[in-house]
Amino acid sequence: MISKIFKEIAGFHYKHPLLIVAITLILTVILAFGISNIKMGETSSKSILPEGLESIKVMNEISNEFQGSTNTLTIAVYIEQPQETNENEKIDVRNFAVLEYMDKISNLIKKEKNVDNVNSIVELIKQNNNGKIPKDNKKIKEILNNIDKSYLDKYISKDYEISKITVQTSTDKIEEKKALLKEIRKILEENKKPEGINANVIGMMAISDEISKSMGSDTVKTSEIALIGILLTVCIAFVSIRYGLSTLLPVTFGVIWTFGIMGYSNFEMSVVSVSGASIMLGLGVDFGIQLTNRFRQEIKNNNLKMAMENTLVGVGKPILTTGTAATIGFSVLLLSTLPVLHGLGILLVVGVISCVIATFLLLPSVLILEEKFRKQEK
Repeated sequence: MISKIFKEIAGFHYKHPLLIVAITLILTVILAFGISNIKMGETSSKSILPEGLESIKVMNEISNEFQGSTNTLTIAVYIEQPQETNENEKIDVRNFAVLEYMDKISNLIKKEKNVDNVNSIVELIKQNNNGKIPKDNKKIKEILNNIDKSYLDKYISKDYEISKITVQTSTDKIEEKKALLKEIRKILEENKKPEGINANVIGMMAISDEISKSMGSDTVKTSEIALIGILLTVCIAFVSIRYGLSTLLPVTFGVIWTFGIMGYSNFEMSVVSVSGASIMLGLGVDFGIQLTNRFRQEIKNNNLKMAMENTLVGVGKPILTTGTAATIGFSVLLLSTLPVLHGLGILLVVGVISCVIATFLLLPSVLILEEKFRKQEK
């Protein structure tokens, strides 16, 4: 029964190779547009750790109750180059110019969307001086000396070289957090800093954003390296650039289909999912190798149609078996308590299925067309 099905598939490929390739290309272009919808997920304890454990539940409740770190953004204002005033006094973050700068950017940040509150050492000083910052540095130091040290230590270092501004956001949406982070960085860039002073965004929200950017570039970089390495290996094994490129087509299309489907499904990449493309390339190319290698053997002693029939009948079942086994194996990741493994499991299951379909849909037609063109050239 299954042999008959594969013979019919081979016959259809033999009769309509150009049509099949054209349909595959159109499908690939449509799915490729979905890749742009893939989002880089937030890297935090909530997105990595399992929710079912009691300790994790308590941690999340405490985080929500006391304004958790993923909703808090910190701006570090620090001495980059030691400076001195006209009175040969060393400048630190208690200097009026520094505090005025912190007050200015704090007020600008408060106007941004989704900002709940902004706190810094400036707020403590203004609370103890009728809502104003004294222009006299000595007066500023007197006020700070009278503030409870436990409050002071939350916003300023012991050597007075670093101070921080904390920004609390009201949103849990990743895109809105990223938009706020972008606006705050813009504010820091556009407003002139006092001489010798620098300011940077730090904290889990900023770290998560940097990790998300790295995940995107790492996915592309690792995939490119894997693709080149696999291509070289296959070309050397077949002693043929033509067969090497042909063998790589199904897995390349399969990966594009996978990320396109995940994009249309609003899939969010995690730190673990970054490795998904390389795993798919390494596993999916095996399907193409089996089919191409069998076809090269069959074409030596048979006509083109018979060679493709024998190829699909011979390797069709093993490819389906391998694909099914890999799909079942990766599906087990969905049973994990770790959310990041769920995402990887879904990605790899879709990836394996896509690579198997691409192998049967595209590769036979490509091999048939190549063989026809080769004969025409002779």
